[in-house]
Amino acid sequence: MDIHELPSTNITMECPFTWQLDLKKVCDFCEEDKTLADYTEAPISCYIQMVTFAYIRSMQGKIVAAEELIEKINATWDNIYENVSEQKVYSIDVLMHIKDATAYYIYSMIGKKDKAKEMESKIKDANDFKSDIEKGTIVGCQALATKLLDEKKKNPDISLKLAKLASSYVPNCALWHYVIAECLRMKRRFHNFSANISEEERNEYLKCYKLSESDHSYMCVARLYRESNNWEKCSEMYNSLYLKEPTSLTTRLSLVLFFLSSKDFVKAKDCLDYVEKILPPEKSNKTYYHYLAKYYEKTKNYPKAKENYLKAIGETNNFPADMDYLILIRNTSNSKYDYEVIKHLKSMLNKYKDNKSLIVHIMLTLAITYLFKNKNLKLAADYFLKAIQTNPHDPQLENFQTRFRDVNRYNIFELISSKILTEDEHNYGNTLQELKNHCIQYKNRKENNVSDLLSLSVAETLSLNE
Repeated sequence: MDIHELPSTNITMECPFTWQLDLKKVCDFCEEDKTLADYTEAPISCYIQMVTFAYIRSMQGKIVAAEELIEKINATWDNIYENVSEQKVYSIDVLMHIKDATAYYIYSMIGKKDKAKEMESKIKDANDFKSDIEKGTIVGCQALATKLLDEKKKNPDISLKLAKLASSYVPNCALWHYVIAECLRMKRRFHNFSANISEEERNEYLKCYKLSESDHSYMCVARLYRESNNWEKCSEMYNSLYLKEPTSLTTRLSLVLFFLSSKDFVKAKDCLDYVEKILPPEKSNKTYYHYLAKYYEKTKNYPKAKENYLKAIGETNNFPADMDYLILIRNTSNSKYDYEVIKHLKSMLNKYKDNKSLIVHIMLTLAITYLFKNKNLKLAADYFLKAIQTNPHDPQLENFQTRFRDVNRYNIFELISSKILTEDEHNYGNTLQELKNHCIQYKNRKENNVSDLLSLSVAETLSLNE
């Protein structure tokens, strides 16, 4: 069977296999880049992530790995069932249906017909889900699955629409308000990192906290104040949470980041020590080592910082830690033209070669390093071209920031036009002409998009006047 061809069923099913998720995003998705939510803190998010991972593995041809997840999903369901049942904002029948429908498709695809038939026999027809809570659970879970795929592209329009629909069905569900708020924040920070927080985003986070009063939603509100530059209120909230002595790993690690940013190293280290105590010795936590490295870097213990960055990166890699390690390299290197930084970035090209989005990021970072620090415009042009050729439509090309160098955000096509295309073509071979062609294509795409939007607006206006 073609892995993208779904088996026929006698009933209507709701699960990632039937939600018409973007197949290109599915095939490009890298599971290793995503940290699974903690089922004790975010049970539904964790559950739907796992179900979506199973679907993604199937669509990527990793059928055995997909089947292995079925048992883990069932175990997670057993762990969260009681908690979810008590909340009265989700349909238990729908959540079980999604799990079983996903298993049905996976069993069908690997040729286990008896198991598939067994699953099908106990699955309730989705056409029978007619209550608001049932409909809200379906579209809300769709929103979670879609958002998972949209996080790299920073374009959560579909997940935002679905989350709003879910919230309209079940207005007292904190999770759907949270998804709305996160989508709005994602859009805001992608399009303009320093843009003011909209009233809608603010209200959605506040609704989420009012309905759940969890530590996580509390921290989201604190972050809201931080991003609104209300440092006093933000600090008050984080310190208040710290005094409650939270037991959650995620909460403690989030507190570490805040206290490091506010240079309260005593509290940051206290939170790190707490995490170290409750982590099982055999369970390596890359985030813990990453933040411990940041602590040592902030307190200028550079050898310990390096040691822990390397632990955080590990053999399976950790891109955020790798990029922060780059900052340490830059700040402790004596090389005049960032040679050590360039060397590390080039080593990262091999480590992350299977992830196009990360490769584009690394190449753009190399290009900007060559352009502004190394003053080598030819190599800058080469890496700009390689990045564009990797994926000419990568959103990073329109809105790129390299955290370790400055706070500026660049439209790469505009940067190339102003800094690179002014050079003498004879010194660059075909590189400048190819870059010029890409810039022209980009400009044409933008103009066509504007034209399409104007045409749509005119058409809508005419239809309203009829």
